[in-house]
Amino acid sequence: MPARISSPISWWFIAAALANVSIATIHVLAGAPEIIEPILAASLADGVKGVADVLWHHVTGMLLLAGAACAWAARHPDWRRPVAILVGAQYMLISVLFVGFGLYWFASPWPMPQWVLFTATTVLMALGVTRMRGAREQPGARAPSGAA
Repeated sequence: MPARISSPISWWFIAAALANVSIATIHVLAGAPEIIEPILAASLADGVKGVADVLWHHVTGMLLLAGAACAWAARHPDWRRPVAILVGAQYMLISVLFVGFGLYWFASPWPMPQWVLFTATTVLMALGVTRMRGAREQPGARAPSGAA
């Protein structure tokens, strides 16, 4: 029976998966009382509240799905680049929106610092793609030798 060849796990993508789960946890536990609960308690039209509620839960789902995609990509090298491009592009858009609207509403990006987490997660995925050369994924592993 031939030896099973396993691809190395990308610890960068594992870190990105954990970052996504952490962002989702912050979103739900810290963000809900600060953002969605006051919106739902406000005297707004039911249509506005309904759309806000859908968008809130959409973000939660997006974060968890991105975490699952990163976890899958950690073990499947052919998924790393597409996941990094799709999730990373979405996260950079979110970062630009947070910075832009932070500057517009508050003259500073810091009242809405979520962009830092989205940018950092994008960097983790980018590192996971650029470090995809097999042996470099595993700490202490040596690159294969031989003529090309």
